[in-house]
Amino acid sequence: MNIGSSTGKLIAIDMYSCNYNTLEDHSKVEDVLDEACRDFSMHVSQVLYYKEDEQNEYTLFAACKQGHVTLHIYPDLGFVTADIFSCGEGANPAGMARFLRSYFNADKSKITLLDRGDFGTKNDMKPKRRSKVTFIRRTKNLGGRLKKIILRPHST
Repeated sequence: MNIGSSTGKLIAIDMYSCNYNTLEDHSKVEDVLDEACRDFSMHVSQVLYYKEDEQNEYTLFAACKQGHVTLHIYPDLGFVTADIFSCGEGANPAGMARFLRSYFNADKSKITLLDRGDFGTKNDMKPKRRSKVTFIRRTKNLGGRLKKIILRPHST
């Protein structure tokens, strides 16, 4: 990766309404993740599985040469989050993202792209997808102001 432009790409995906049977079989998902990392030139060295006791959710982490892939999987919700980061030459994180969307058969997804370490501009950490949090806060604050106006005593 050229240091003059950025050090790497991060793709974050939220996938909704995924197939429960696919998500429930963590060993199959682990095998698919390992194979996908190889197919998309992520150069995987190890895939780790982690699950909390009495929780029906788990995490898979693929440590890759010059990057990583992390999956947080919630079978009961049909929900998967994926973070794909690569700063290696020849890696195809976008292809990996498309593959994961297809594999989990997501009905809906939200994808955010970031250029990590863009030393050339101030906007290096601003995602290409905007957050709606600001609008929600404005609405909440507006509700508080309206409440004060309505409840304010009026002179007759």
